[in-house]
Amino acid sequence: MKVFIDKEVHFQIESFYEAAMAHHIALNEAVVIKKIDRLYDAMESLGTYAEIYPTARLNNDWISKGYQEFICEDFHFAYKIYTLEDGERIVRIHDAVHSLLYH
Repeated sequence: MKVFIDKEVHFQIESFYEAAMAHHIALNEAVVIKKIDRLYDAMESLGTYAEIYPTARLNNDWISKGYQEFICEDFHFAYKIYTLEDGERIVRIHDAVHSLLYH
């Protein structure tokens, strides 16, 4: 399945790591770039594995929207599988939050 990533997801990742680098001297840009690359690789591979992950369990907004959830690099991602009019199935990642902020 093709994977589509909402702007909110990009924003959440960027803003988290900008704040993290500002507060943690040991966290440098090279480390952050590697983490972000792994996140995007995992999101792209979600198209292959999307059906195996459970529905969201802790975030009430995600639960009410029927999102499934997967975790990578301490980020929780909320997504849904959709079927388009032509029958093609896609994965759309709607939201992301780091484990430190997840509740």
